[in-house]
Amino acid sequence: MRGLIVAMLSLIPSASLVLGAPIWLTAQTSSAPSQDSDTRIPPGSRLYISPVEGGYDIYLSAAMHKKEVPLIIVTDKSKADFELSSVTESEKAGWAKMFFIGSTSTAEQASVKVVNLKTGVVVFGYNVNKSNSARGKQSSSEACAKHLKEKIESR
Repeated sequence: MRGLIVAMLSLIPSASLVLGAPIWLTAQTSSAPSQDSDTRIPPGSRLYISPVEGGYDIYLSAAMHKKEVPLIIVTDKSKADFELSSVTESEKAGWAKMFFIGSTSTAEQASVKVVNLKTGVVVFGYNVNKSNSARGKQSSSEACAKHLKEKIESR
């Protein structure tokens, strides 16, 4: 009966696109390997932090230690299981903010991604936007480290 329904739905183009896909995906997912193993970051894995212009990689490394992220930071990419790459942007307080409010806080934005070097799968991504950050890059890097630790410990 199921084969007859699938055959009938394939005759109707819009129905086969909407209704046929879930049937095909259900059949495929039972024999496909679990994606959970591809997106997992085991504690004790070796992590290489790519250099970032402005030294944000150093802030990330320090934050990993401060937040006790259960990874081993390595300086040689060939010895790593995962690679963390990032971009960051800082916007310093303008003269009006400094003069009228007396604040020198910066606006920090950072995005990180962690890639499994063996499979090429992006296993973690995080974006942080800290406005009025008193500690700037330190604050944003610690937020990234905190969320990476949560990802590792959630499995």
